[in-house]
Amino acid sequence: MIFFELEPSDISNLNDADLRELVARLCEAELIRQELQTSCVLWGGAQEAADGGLDVRVVDAIPLLKPGFVSRENTGFQVKKNSMSKAACKNEMLDRGTLKTVIADLAEKKGAYIIVSGKDDCSDKMLSERLLGMKSALEGLPDSEELLLDFYGRDRISAWLRQFPEVALWVRSRLGKPLSGWRPFGRWASTPVDKDDEFLLDEHPCVIDMNSHHKEPSTISDGIRLVRERLQRSGSAVRITGLSGVGKTRFAQALFESDVCDNSLPRANVIYADLGDELTPTASELVSYLVANDFSSYLVLDNCPPDVHRKLQNQISSNQAKLSLLTIEYDISDDRPEDTEVIHIEPSSEQTVSKIIQKRFPSLGRVNSDKVAEFSGGNARVAIALASRVGPDETLTNFSDEDLFQRLFNQRKGTTESLLESAEILSLVYSFNISPKEYNDELSALSRIGGFERDRLNRNHAELLRRQLSQKRGNWRAVLPHAIANRLARRALQNIDPDKINAELLKADNFRLFKSCAHRLGYLHDFEPARYLAHTWMKIDGPFHNIARCDAELLTALTYIAPVFPEVVLIAIENASEARDFCSRDNQNFSTLVRLLRKIAYDDQYFDRSAGLILRFAETEQSGENNNSIASQLASLFSLYLSGTQATPARRLCFVNRMLNSGNFRQLEIAQDILRSAFQVSHWSSSGGFDFGARSRDFGWEPTTNKETLDWYVGYIELLVPFLDSDNAPLCNWAKAILANHFLGLWSYAGCFDILENIVRKYGAGGKWPDMWTAIKRTIHYNGKKHAPELLKRIEALEHLAAPADPYFEIEAYALTNIWDHVEVRGGSYTENSEKIHQKIEELGELASSEPDYLERLAPRLWEKHIDALWSFGKGLAKGSSNQGLTFDTLVRLMQKQELEVVQPILFCGFIAGVHAGDPGLSRKLQESVLDVPELKQYFVNILSATPIAPWGSKKLIELAKAGELEAWRFQQISYGRVHESISDDDLSELLAALNDLADGIFSTIEILSMRFFTEKGSNYSPSDDLRSVGRQAILKLLSMHRDEIGRRQLHRMDRVIAECLSEPAAENEVRDIINLLCNGVETYRLYSFELETIIAYLVKNYPEFVLDRVLIDSENSEQLIYLLFKDRVNRSSSPLNLAPIERVLNWCNGNQDRIHEVAGAVSAYTSLDKESQPLDNPKKVTLSHHITSLLDTAENKVAIVETIFSRSFPSGWSGSLADILEVRSEAFAVLLNHVSPEVREMAKTKLSLLNRSIRENREREAEEYNRREQRFE
Repeated sequence: MIFFELEPSDISNLNDADLRELVARLCEAELIRQELQTSCVLWGGAQEAADGGLDVRVVDAIPLLKPGFVSRENTGFQVKKNSMSKAACKNEMLDRGTLKTVIADLAEKKGAYIIVSGKDDCSDKMLSERLLGMKSALEGLPDSEELLLDFYGRDRISAWLRQFPEVALWVRSRLGKPLSGWRPFGRWASTPVDKDDEFLLDEHPCVIDMNSHHKEPSTISDGIRLVRERLQRSGSAVRITGLSGVGKTRFAQALFESDVCDNSLPRANVIYADLGDELTPTASELVSYLVANDFSSYLVLDNCPPDVHRKLQNQISSNQAKLSLLTIEYDISDDRPEDTEVIHIEPSSEQTVSKIIQKRFPSLGRVNSDKVAEFSGGNARVAIALASRVGPDETLTNFSDEDLFQRLFNQRKGTTESLLESAEILSLVYSFNISPKEYNDELSALSRIGGFERDRLNRNHAELLRRQLSQKRGNWRAVLPHAIANRLARRALQNIDPDKINAELLKADNFRLFKSCAHRLGYLHDFEPARYLAHTWMKIDGPFHNIARCDAELLTALTYIAPVFPEVVLIAIENASEARDFCSRDNQNFSTLVRLLRKIAYDDQYFDRSAGLILRFAETEQSGENNNSIASQLASLFSLYLSGTQATPARRLCFVNRMLNSGNFRQLEIAQDILRSAFQVSHWSSSGGFDFGARSRDFGWEPTTNKETLDWYVGYIELLVPFLDSDNAPLCNWAKAILANHFLGLWSYAGCFDILENIVRKYGAGGKWPDMWTAIKRTIHYNGKKHAPELLKRIEALEHLAAPADPYFEIEAYALTNIWDHVEVRGGSYTENSEKIHQKIEELGELASSEPDYLERLAPRLWEKHIDALWSFGKGLAKGSSNQGLTFDTLVRLMQKQELEVVQPILFCGFIAGVHAGDPGLSRKLQESVLDVPELKQYFVNILSATPIAPWGSKKLIELAKAGELEAWRFQQISYGRVHESISDDDLSELLAALNDLADGIFSTIEILSMRFFTEKGSNYSPSDDLRSVGRQAILKLLSMHRDEIGRRQLHRMDRVIAECLSEPAAENEVRDIINLLCNGVETYRLYSFELETIIAYLVKNYPEFVLDRVLIDSENSEQLIYLLFKDRVNRSSSPLNLAPIERVLNWCNGNQDRIHEVAGAVSAYTSLDKESQPLDNPKKVTLSHHITSLLDTAENKVAIVETIFSRSFPSGWSGSLADILEVRSEAFAVLLNHVSPEVREMAKTKLSLLNRSIRENREREAEEYNRREQRFE
């Protein structure tokens, strides 16, 4: 792609001042790339002014780590439009025969002096002569060797310019050769050239960081600093939203203005476009170009729809580009693109708008300016438009809003009833398309609604454009600003019969127009005719009569009109909820409905009903769902800040209380999510929007006093207190866990001291609540130093109160919590603390062994959860037991008594390890006895692995595997912690052979072998042939399965197993069998090749002859198999066949031309030169692969190979721009133009022409497609 490039002759066409400014801009861009301040570049003044001999200076650019065209930290440029000979260069450096002082100063600073000529193209000889002339001027200068001299002709300036497309864009604008729609820094907000364009700042809070926790409005200056900071990060994306006319474009322009706040963004590095204009190239094409050339730029896109922003942001992030993207859009929606900072701008203060009017229209005076600002409501565009219609001798003091509207609309051109009526009709919809060939000719539909001829409506709209009361983007149009459009729409709804509107809008072919009208009605909630029209859509036979049958598009329209009558929509959803599976995550539109209900829940009067419906949806999703979680949406309504609801705290408490007492386990799980949200004490955030049409909305109720804050937290704590007295142990423990988990925040930040103290005194004194004791210790550890002395004493006393008061509670506190919970609060060395805790828990185990009552009381918690401390506790029990066999039996009896569905065996493992330390014989006996305990038999492998596996243990594992008494996956335990190392290769081979015969056993075999073959550096272990053979059998069985049996199992360690099992001396027949099974499976679609890439790659790389035999000789359908195994695929770097050593491939061909051509069709013709990218992922550069060029050299019919290369230039699948992919490949293909073979050169020339034509055609098609997508208003 060539978009910005200019010819050297273009440099010559610049005038003196522009040429000097070009060099200065290039210097600034050069420093920006090296993250240096542009203030180091000094330039200005007239070309003929006395400047000491330098037009542009770079001063103290430290550190200049990568010298380029700016070659030293202190560099001076003398810029001349005319040609400079050797003598002229010398004379330029002298002043009356003496070297200019400024040049001597550069030499003293070890700098550089460069003469720039806008006319010269220098050969090496010409350059040398000019440098000699310059050097001769330094005769007699002591530091002459320290000064770097250089000469830049227009050819070198052109080369320099190619590195900075933003500067090239500026040059194009100066030459009158701009790219269509693309502009450098300038007056993007269209302030007239003769008007002051100062950016006004005040203290009015109107900028909201939508990614912040509080979303509190900040001043415009703070907003400027925030956006600058975020855009300075390469690859960043920022989106500015706000209504039309609030100053978004002027805000974006100010980011690059040095006189607005500190640390402005470099204007030399910015590219701007309005997507409403016809752009060449398209925004997507430009991003592809900038990414491909690794340019560091700021890209500002005005009027950019959300989906276009998302696509461009993905282009930038996926390529790790240096670009920073800033998009601007008036549309306000819940759709916040990922990895994007969203900045929302509210209308300015009336005082600021008045100042803007006074500066723009000084003749109006203060009184009229204030009146205009008041009418505009802080909308600068409306204010400017109205002010331009007021005469210098008029006063607006007594004008009504209607008078001012008429003045704004008529614009001193007289009253035009037809124009007003047309504007009213066009404002019925949010946007419309003027093409007669698209969307069922929307302009004709609107003309029928208004009773107009289409041509007259079209002409009147053209006048609206001229009066700047409408905007266009491609074929799309919209009456703007919204303040004007909404007013016009009100008039239309008063003047046009609703039945006439519906007669057109409810036609199936006009659905987009219907949805756009719904979008408009959403901003007219306080207008009865709008409500009436919306009501007609809810009636029988209306589109929203039964929303249970609405598709996603209709539901989008419903969300548009919901602000008109929230209760009506709520009733409709309630009626639909009677339908089966409506309030379910299985409803494909659940997300839209839940978001809508959440917005209706804003009003206190609708909260219970809306939240109740959301709860019904949430009950149908799995606990812990993180993808678009309904429970999380519900929980967000119970946040202290950013809840998005004005429901009173009391109402919300009652809602949660009903859930807690519902007896519904799923509601209890959801209540836990809600309590987590309610107990949050900092860093509040919200992923949803808060707008709801034009209804006045804020971020929801929030406390205004400390008492209200405290009451909030105390209220939710009190909901849990009754459960602490419950006889239902699981429910009691559930409530305790919630309180303990949130103690730190509730104490340190919420200040719930009294209620927490009372709870701990009553329920946790003396160690009765171990988790709470741990939580208090954690709070002291992390926040104790921040506490006031009195508060610190208070919590330390509470910790002392909650600490274990006797040995039993000490056991509970240590043995039933994970080791880390105690280590983290001790400080110091983790290893030392961990050892001390382990030792303490072992000692507690010894103590418990002599107190049978302790074990009775600890059950069933000894087997409910996987708690790492139980291992040490078990060891201690064994160590302290006087009769280990009897103690083991006691533990078994206690475990059986609990009747648990799932038993965690870690206590038994620790006990067996403790027994083994003193009596290996007894440990064996106890391990074997496990097989006679039904509840423990399934955990035999775990318990056996607690000690080094002796030969008897290996035999027992083999016996169990052969008998199929345990599921295969349970044997994977021996792969962890090097347990398998004590098993001999012979025994392991026999065990794995038995596992291969069990259901899914091969996956256990592969897992175990992957760890067996993972050896540390320097290890001399070499697997036996039998073990490798078992691995091959597992691979054979894997390839014999159906893809559904393999499912989504992770085979990420398969490469290690394949490399060991299929290496020499694997028998040829076994390898061929594996290849045959693989190919059979792929041919019949029993297997998917993309799921077996690791196996395919290894076989091709190490056994290319066997693979080629099976694919090209033994297959009845070689073409299909080649396609399935080897053809290009998205996310594949190249054909697996390119992994095969080319020498072995050519030896296999053995000069057989048919084989050569078949192989050429199977290898990748192109390979990426960028290690981080792949050919189908738009790499910056590719080359013809070594395999294809080698086959071309070997082939007798080279033309056929060229044809193959050409055909492989077109991918079978791709992402992004096909034109970009083809262009990159065409550059690699062009190498064939220099081939030694004339026939190759001739064929390459023909095919390259076809390839270039395809690039052009695809680029035109993509541009048309992108423009359609980029130029919409909705």
